[in-house]
Amino acid sequence: MGSVRSRIPATARALYTTLAESRDPRVLSMVLLRQEVESEIASITERLFLSVERDLQQAREDGELNPVPGAENEQARFDYDTRLVLPAMLTLARIHVVAGDVPVSRAVGDVNRDLVAQGRETTRNIVRALLDGDMRDAINDEEYEDFQTNLQPRPQVAELAQESLQDDVESWFDHEDTPETVRTYYEHAVELSERHQEEDQTFRELLDNYREASADERTDAAEDIREQYKFADAESGEALFGDEFEIPYFATQYARVGILYEDMLNMYEADLGLDLGDGFKRAIVLMVIGAQIGLDDTDDYPEDKGTQLTPVTAELNIADSRAEGVETLRRIVEAYLDRAAAAVDDHLTRIAIEYIREQSLDRIDGLRA
Repeated sequence: MGSVRSRIPATARALYTTLAESRDPRVLSMVLLRQEVESEIASITERLFLSVERDLQQAREDGELNPVPGAENEQARFDYDTRLVLPAMLTLARIHVVAGDVPVSRAVGDVNRDLVAQGRETTRNIVRALLDGDMRDAINDEEYEDFQTNLQPRPQVAELAQESLQDDVESWFDHEDTPETVRTYYEHAVELSERHQEEDQTFRELLDNYREASADERTDAAEDIREQYKFADAESGEALFGDEFEIPYFATQYARVGILYEDMLNMYEADLGLDLGDGFKRAIVLMVIGAQIGLDDTDDYPEDKGTQLTPVTAELNIADSRAEGVETLRRIVEAYLDRAAAAVDDHLTRIAIEYIREQSLDRIDGLRA
């Protein structure tokens, strides 16, 4: 039987923690705002995939794709499993707050409806760009299980779907109203992401060397992982971050996922002419890295443990015991999320951080078995 804590939904625990720490009556208003922006993001994503489905249906009619058995009479269906949209949702919520468009208070205050409309449009374009980039990475890694469709062959479906999104991203960049710096930030993120992917082989070799080392060589192999991966030197990020580089794995995880979201936020600011605030941007990046380790890498540990170097596979390999490795992971994830929460005075972002914390701790506890 699980603990009482594990039987309480993570969402409820996150909300309780936020309410317990703040007596600000605006917290409940932010909960209502979260429901609204979640619906907006769901609608945006649904419309994006409907556009992809239309292109896939055309490809099927042109003979480029075939239906899976049993789907001969169905229209093209497509979905993609991703956790990318939470930062965009929080940013859209922040735009609502800046515009004065918040439940309850909007009835008695001035609302900048132009900013709200522009924020939704920018969010639609940024979610498309995020999906395009994430799908491109999945295709490069031949990870097709997240592409849900009734068409085949799946690799070709994935490539056509990604190309459909990419074409619309390029159209956004080419539009006369889109500042050139939006493209610049996007291309910067893509460049660094691709560079990090190229370094993956080096990181895999660090893990291979450790696993293949003799008892006498293992101490040196573990030290290589610590120096080159756990406490790697920073290549970028100093403008927004300082002491964070002392957190284990920050440099490598910033290059892996953090820079993508920092540039996503820069794209928002450039497109809207809006200052989101360094604290908010730092919180989003730190939250994303904490989620990457505590959720994605922890979930993927069974598949990654012998082949992929991540903070989870690193700690569970180099620790003196599994229990010690799990406890170290817990402390690392909490450090990222503590820093994220301290960086921002945004109730909605703090609720999201606590939600990620609760989910992460549940998953990390599951590694003890």
